[in-house]
Amino acid sequence: MLIILAPNQGTFYDFVKARQEAGASRTRVILDRRRSERRNDGQRVSAERRHRERRATPPEAARALMSVLGFMVLHRDGDRWVP
Repeated sequence: MLIILAPNQGTFYDFVKARQEAGASRTRVILDRRRSERRNDGQRVSAERRHRERRATPPEAARALMSVLGFMVLHRDGDRWVP
């Protein structure tokens, strides 16, 4: 399980991380620090050098949880994370 907390949830992050990652838990807790797309630096890149987007857009339900509650919980489904 992966728990992602919004950037403004720093104190809550400390609280959740200490409890969810204790012992042999397979749960990871991370604080979302992304601000914007890093590749958008104004420079044009040739089509041969472009790579597909590695970060998938979170599903609508997960984005709603992040905006309303300040966190989202994802579960692993093969090689994908799903809400």
